[in-house]
Amino acid sequence: MDPVTLAFLFGGLSALSLPLGAAAGIWLNPGLRLTAAVMAFGAGALLCALALELVVPALEHFPDDPLEGFKWLALGSIIGCLLFIGLDHVLSGMGGYLRKTSTIAARLKRLKKKHYRHILDKLSVLDLMVNLPPDEIRRVLSDIEKRVFTAGELICHEEDPCDALFLIESGRVSIVSRGVREGQPPELLGPGEAFGELALVTGLPPIARAEALEHTVVWEIHKDDFSEIVAVSPGLQKNLKKLLHDRSGPVQNAAIDPGKSAAWLQAASQDLESEVGQPTEAEIVKAAHSAKRGGSNIALAIWLGIALDGIPESLIIGGSMDGANVSLALIGGLFLANFPESMSSAVVMKKQGSSSLYIIGMWASLMIMTAVGAAYGNVFIADAAPHLHGLLEGMAAGAMLAMIAQTMLPEAYDHGGWLTGLMTVIGFLAAIWLGMLG
Repeated sequence: MDPVTLAFLFGGLSALSLPLGAAAGIWLNPGLRLTAAVMAFGAGALLCALALELVVPALEHFPDDPLEGFKWLALGSIIGCLLFIGLDHVLSGMGGYLRKTSTIAARLKRLKKKHYRHILDKLSVLDLMVNLPPDEIRRVLSDIEKRVFTAGELICHEEDPCDALFLIESGRVSIVSRGVREGQPPELLGPGEAFGELALVTGLPPIARAEALEHTVVWEIHKDDFSEIVAVSPGLQKNLKKLLHDRSGPVQNAAIDPGKSAAWLQAASQDLESEVGQPTEAEIVKAAHSAKRGGSNIALAIWLGIALDGIPESLIIGGSMDGANVSLALIGGLFLANFPESMSSAVVMKKQGSSSLYIIGMWASLMIMTAVGAAYGNVFIADAAPHLHGLLEGMAAGAMLAMIAQTMLPEAYDHGGWLTGLMTVIGFLAAIWLGMLG
């Protein structure tokens, strides 16, 4: 049998675990901890495969000049890594992030971090806020609530006091303060402006009535939530007492120094990861359901995203063949790594509402694509010059390492904890054992 046909068959064999893993995910519906353990096992197997079957051979192309081999390997690895990161970012923007729990969670964290930064940007122009410790104010971000009002609806009034800080996202609000003279027109506020911050400090709402003049969206920091943060923060308590002591009369939205505002915003935006936290499984499923409404474009992006994870390994299968021989450690390592990846993704896609036939069909098509990629790899890479061979093997290794670091191990550790390290080592040893059999 000619090498190209063998490469096709070996590529298909290494990816046979894709539809098998998808079927296991659909019918077994494994728990998060079991999925994480299997994912860590696959990551260890893949690390072994790329270390022994990509990195070592790339260096061996130049037995008399190891540094020359390292140069091409390093260059290829960096190029492969950057290509993967760039393409993954593009496809995620199209909806490809829906392919895995880890990529959905990463996107949710980025969106929440962006939202928190948006809120802090609005707070940074309030005179009251920039005189308070930014690291303490950051802790109320998770308690901020989005509220929507229709035209003519009261945001707060005498019976429902304005004991909160309101940031106007869109729309217009009419404000009537307490103690205003008869006939004095109300204050009109629009997007980017705020009202009610004095209530956070004194507990005495200075606003008698706030009414939405049109469809209005506001972000609310309620006094009770703010008070909980103050109660456990001696530093914030001290600053608030000093602020009240230094001021006589109401706190106004006075113009503040742009430099002071920017410095406060920068300080408040530090270490936002600690406030974002990890998305819950319910949040992940909800986000997936909402995004799936994109239809065929989303489905294509998911397919391309999954294909991106597998393209480097498919090309290198055929490219690493020596005539009709192929490394059993490479094929076995890829087989072991593909199974948990498709199993985890199938569980997520099933929760999104995709049919079992659709999910298995998607992974079966990727198995065929891997086989075709291996055949092309044999044609264009197997007989390439040593420097080109080293460069391409480095590109495959870089892309695979980036994929492991960005999608496999984060998902495994989020749900597996200490078990992740153990299962990664076991997967690594399993791939070595397969190599010894070969």
